[in-house]
Amino acid sequence: MPLNATRSAAQDDRLPGAEPGSGQRPSEYEEHIWLSQLQQPETIFRRLLSYQLSGLCDIARLSAAITRLTDSWPALTVRFRFSEDGDLIRQPAEPDTPVVEILRAQSRADATALLLDRQSRPFDAEQDPPFEALLILSEGETVMALLIHRLLDESCPVEAILAGIADAYAARPIAPPDRRILSIPAASAPPSSLAWLQRPTAVGPVLPLDEGIDPTRPPAHPQAHRFSATLPARLLTATDQPPAPGDLLARLAARFGLFLAGLGDGQPVTIALPRHPTRHLGEPGVMSAADETVHVTLSSDLAIDAAEAEIIARRDGKLTAPAAPPVATVTFLSDPTDFFQLPDMHLRRLALPIRDPLAGLTLGAGMTPQGDIALELTLEHVLSRHAGGMLLERFLAFLAGVTDIPTIARRAGLRPVEVSPTTPAAAAPVRDGSTDDATTIAALILAEFREALASPDMTATDDFFDHGGHSLIATRIIGRLLGHHGIEIHFNDLFSYPTAGELARHATRVTPETDNAFKTSAASDDSPSTAPLSLAQMSLWKAYRAFGFNEIFNIPFALEFLDPVDEHAFECAFLDLIERHPGLRTCFAAHGDSVMQSVVPMHDLSRYTWFWGSADSIGVTRQSEAGYRFDLATELPIRLRFLKDAETGRQTLSFLFHHIVLDEWSVNLMMDELAEAYRARIRGQAPQWSSSPAPFHEFARTQAAAGVDPAHLSYWTAMLVDAPRTLGIAAPEISPAPAETDTSPAGGWVEFKLEPSVSDGLYRLARQNSASLFNIVYAAIAASLRSVGDIDDLVVGTSASGRTDPAYFDTIGYFTTVVAHRLRMNGTMTVGALVTSVKDTINGSMPHSDIPIDLVEEALGLTPGRDHLFELFIQIHAKNKLNGALPGPDGQPIEFRQVDPDKHESLLGLQFEVMEEMIAGERAIRVLMSYRTEHYGPDQVERIRAVTSATFARFAEPDASNRPLRELV
Repeated sequence: MPLNATRSAAQDDRLPGAEPGSGQRPSEYEEHIWLSQLQQPETIFRRLLSYQLSGLCDIARLSAAITRLTDSWPALTVRFRFSEDGDLIRQPAEPDTPVVEILRAQSRADATALLLDRQSRPFDAEQDPPFEALLILSEGETVMALLIHRLLDESCPVEAILAGIADAYAARPIAPPDRRILSIPAASAPPSSLAWLQRPTAVGPVLPLDEGIDPTRPPAHPQAHRFSATLPARLLTATDQPPAPGDLLARLAARFGLFLAGLGDGQPVTIALPRHPTRHLGEPGVMSAADETVHVTLSSDLAIDAAEAEIIARRDGKLTAPAAPPVATVTFLSDPTDFFQLPDMHLRRLALPIRDPLAGLTLGAGMTPQGDIALELTLEHVLSRHAGGMLLERFLAFLAGVTDIPTIARRAGLRPVEVSPTTPAAAAPVRDGSTDDATTIAALILAEFREALASPDMTATDDFFDHGGHSLIATRIIGRLLGHHGIEIHFNDLFSYPTAGELARHATRVTPETDNAFKTSAASDDSPSTAPLSLAQMSLWKAYRAFGFNEIFNIPFALEFLDPVDEHAFECAFLDLIERHPGLRTCFAAHGDSVMQSVVPMHDLSRYTWFWGSADSIGVTRQSEAGYRFDLATELPIRLRFLKDAETGRQTLSFLFHHIVLDEWSVNLMMDELAEAYRARIRGQAPQWSSSPAPFHEFARTQAAAGVDPAHLSYWTAMLVDAPRTLGIAAPEISPAPAETDTSPAGGWVEFKLEPSVSDGLYRLARQNSASLFNIVYAAIAASLRSVGDIDDLVVGTSASGRTDPAYFDTIGYFTTVVAHRLRMNGTMTVGALVTSVKDTINGSMPHSDIPIDLVEEALGLTPGRDHLFELFIQIHAKNKLNGALPGPDGQPIEFRQVDPDKHESLLGLQFEVMEEMIAGERAIRVLMSYRTEHYGPDQVERIRAVTSATFARFAEPDASNRPLRELV
């Protein structure tokens, strides 16, 4: 009979005149597998299933049980041969053919290598049995491995083999296996909707999920790629109770199908899943019978509930043949002990590399002993393992609540293969004919590869992924090529053409006319970890540049610990914060007038030094650290260094930040989360966060795209157009430098602490006037300067939080904007009226506080960095959490206190920082006044300090609200 003849797979088609058992015609499926093996002798068609045995295991009895099973099921030892008439037949093996081996190995890695070697041996269907069992004794454990050729898929399903071995071991009757009907598998090729995943040359190293593998041994055969993750059951159900397997697969398949549809080219995606999940092991590539497989086609515009309903309806209804080959299969990873039912012996599945052919993607889901959901994503070897890891990571984010498919695609950096619609019309792709340009672009791409991968010897034909590249590094390179060289690379192209030479032929030149616009619109799509500066950051950057990128914007916190702190646990805890808040691991690079910020991936963090223990800090002082000059293009904007006093043994932490990544709000967030992370790390655990803050660079991108609100800008220009620019209270003996050279920040500072009775009085005044403490101290300082300089029109600079979107309330970053208020006063105004005026001015300006001061200065014709709208700046540090405690291992607090920095610079003429502190349960107020020495001499500074201190005292008196300002001093 010809090999392509059609007949039922279940038909027992003996040769004419043959005795029972002497020979059978193979099924169409078996013929297909046999012919495929014959035509592809180097391809592995034997599946390797491996299990660790635990409990009471009699190895000799187990070996005998496997032999008994093969005697009962001749199909396990059948050979495929040609009859005298030239027909292919299935013929039982000779009696007593050995199928079990007992072996020893020194380690799990040796046992794994042994098994993979056995699986990789050439297979001859005429001489070799389609089933073998290996029992391996290694390091006090026993491993049972089953080599099962795909010739047995119909006649002896793997689930039946496990059940049969257990029955034979327990001396139970061995029933014949149920024969299944399988369709001919399609050729292994990814559907068009996953074309961006294809990478025919991908072999790559063994993945971490594969157990017992020596990573120094490169694989001899292509192998599938697997990734695993665990997620709480509540992400797929309304409660913490795990769903039933059928419900779990329906929910998971609906979400996975919609997720893949959103990442693809817009075409619907077909998902396959078993009708009865617990009847199968769920191993990748282990086929279900045609009457057991549900096929559902989902489109990206379908709601999740509707997708679930469609899957359940098809599962419970009549099964039909799929309209399109499935893009992915979703299976339930059953506990193998459910099939291997013995009271005293249990199986644990070992995830060894998969070297037999698979088609497309398989997403397996099982339950952990803790009730969580274990996910395992497997990709056939012709698909990119690098994209696979990213797929699972993004799918987890999707399950966590991001249901906007285009957003997922954008964050994943994935696009269809076609040219993006945002590409300028004048841009032209580099084709093979453009040899010179392709060569130039290849050189630029190679330079970026070498720098990003720290591989200076890399050549244009070397594979990006073979040198350690992955999706996060790829996004950085794509952003740099676009931002620095005007070269557009699609994320998908980098996966498909991973050498500089190949990739150059698929690059696009962006024309100079559209280059700048394209950088701000498309770069963020291709580079989710790269963003322009926010408006507030850009305002700060301009001043930073005007002062020569010096240490003017250092925030030199210092904490003195009153009790010993575990420095290693502290480092781990702060590393948790760095991972949680990408803004803390951001670098900044200027390109002309534009500045971009790029998040350093966690896997690259080891290339940056940001923490030093006290043992590494001998000879270093807190003052030298505070004056460190950051190179924001190459360093993280943070430096943590423990110092230890040689006499007392006390530890002090130099806690240095650059202001561009941290504001006042963020400091308190940081200290709260640091305590939580330290609590976990001191116990040897990772912190469990209840939420995930939105990353700062997303805020920056959104704000930059929205631009400046003209109505908000006009609010400030109308207020300040004719306001005075200086205080006019500098001492006569001080001669300020001309404005065009007025860039020296040299200065000093003085401090005074308010008496408890004064602090209490200020809080009382705030209550009486329905005002905040900031309103009170703002008004008191303004009244003081009125007394010093007889001022009736005053411009006061201050800071606004800049956080108008609740989505970013838990984000660490620099949101703060500097704004300027105009305050008019006269001698007859009462303290209460002044407080009300201050309160109304601040509150009224808050809706417009997204506009930084430099944009207002530019709109008024001033030169930011040289001309200023104000000389006075007032700021309050409310409820400062830099005085507090960390949780100790024994439950006792590890207390710390903030150490004030030695301030020798002042960006502004006169700056007041009011510190509202809570120390050991007691409330206190301190005032720090810094000044520019070229504006104020010692006598003038002392006069301002004395008048301000006295004014605070008068404000604290019981009848202060009704007192005219002229009577204060």
